[in-house]
Amino acid sequence: MKAYRHLVKHALKHGYAVSVWDGEEWQLKRSKGFESIVDAIQSVEEAEIRIRNTDDEIVGWAKVSAYGLEDDETVIDHTVNSFMDSWQESYDSTMV
Repeated sequence: MKAYRHLVKHALKHGYAVSVWDGEEWQLKRSKGFESIVDAIQSVEEAEIRIRNTDDEIVGWAKVSAYGLEDDETVIDHTVNSFMDSWQESYDSTMV
């Protein structure tokens, strides 16, 4: 599975919302719709996503790309914190 898709699923599974920056505007703000989020990411070569918890606090950020990369490289960069670490561990366990 592509890492960016796994990250979106991981965030939604925790009840979090995802916003998508396409380089010019926020295509989506605080969305909980998997397909809408993925469609927004896939509409551009690179996107940034911001993940917010139920208290509207930012718990993670990532630069992602749906194209031209190996599945595990589709999350190009991300914040380093407990939420993103838990996602990385979860994603890595699917790669074994």
